[in-house]
Amino acid sequence: MMRTTGALLATGALAIGTLTGCQLFVAKAPQRTPTAIEACATGHTWELDTEAFTPVAQASMKERGLGVTVAVSGSQRLTWDEEFRMTFDTDLTFTGTVDGSDPVITQTYTAKGTSTGLAYFSGTVAIPRDWNEDLAVRTETTQDGAPVDPAFTWVPLWIDDMVGLKTTCSAEQLQLEARQGHLVWTFNRVG
Repeated sequence: MMRTTGALLATGALAIGTLTGCQLFVAKAPQRTPTAIEACATGHTWELDTEAFTPVAQASMKERGLGVTVAVSGSQRLTWDEEFRMTFDTDLTFTGTVDGSDPVITQTYTAKGTSTGLAYFSGTVAIPRDWNEDLAVRTETTQDGAPVDPAFTWVPLWIDDMVGLKTTCSAEQLQLEARQGHLVWTFNRVG
C-alpha cells in the first residue's frame, strides 16, 4: 500500500510539475474586423472642402432667418485614427455680409485651434464622445470698414459631441452630416 501511495504521489507531482511549466490553451484576443465605413473613414487624414462648405453654411444661416451672404476660407484638417480618435485642426474664417445693408455690414467669425474626441460607429452613424474643444473664437463686425456691434449671431458650424453624424465615404471623399440640422461637411482625403 505504501508503494502504491508513493507511486501515486510521485505521478501526481510529476504531472503537476509538467503542467505548471506550460499552458494547455493560449487565449487570444478576439480579432475585430472593421466595417466597410470604418475601414474607409478611419486611418486617414481629411481636408475640409471649404468651397463645398460655403453654400452649406449660407443655407444654414438662411434657415434660421438670417439674410447673410457667407464666404468660408481657411482650412480644417481631420485625422481619424483606427482607434476612433478624431483630431480637428481648425483655422477657419467665416465672412458674412448682411443682405441689402447700406452701408455694408460685414461680420467676420474666426475659429482657430484643435478639437479632439472619439467617434464610434453605429451602422453608418458616427457617434462623437468625450469631446474637447480648444478653439479660439473671435467675431468682428464692421460697417463700411468701421467697427460696430455684432449684427447677428453665427450658428455653430463645426462638429461637436451633441449629435450623431451620418457618414458616407469613398476612397477620395468623406461626408459627415449632422443628424439634427442640415450641415454637411465634405472632406477630401489627403493622407
